[in-house]
Amino acid sequence: MVSERQRLARKQYKEAHPELFPKSEPTPPNDPNKKKKKKSKFKRKKADTKEPKPPNRHNKSIHRKHPLRVPGMKPGESCFICKAQDHIAKHCPQKAQWEKNKICLLCRHRGHSLKNCPYRNDESMDKKLCYNC
Repeated sequence: MVSERQRLARKQYKEAHPELFPKSEPTPPNDPNKKKKKKSKFKRKKADTKEPKPPNRHNKSIHRKHPLRVPGMKPGESCFICKAQDHIAKHCPQKAQWEKNKICLLCRHRGHSLKNCPYRNDESMDKKLCYNC
């Protein structure tokens, strides 16, 4: 940013040396009756571009699908533990077995998660809340 002193000094220099700063007249427009087209403030979509599409590209959508989604299935429609269609994970009969394989992020023992850790309120344990630390 230019300070007020710099602006004032530049103005005084221009007044003292007008031959160094010739005033140029603005160029007249080609057609004074023609109006200037306003540019859109919004980003153009790919279909609105004027360049032709390259022939080697297919009409695939750029949007990638989620890697764990199964075609024809909606999220929450089936059980993610046993992949059965008749129930959700909350009511899965294999949930107890699945819970036994969980590893706690605080005490690093199998069989429970951090939410149900018996050492959660113990001050002697140092805080380990991720796999990398």
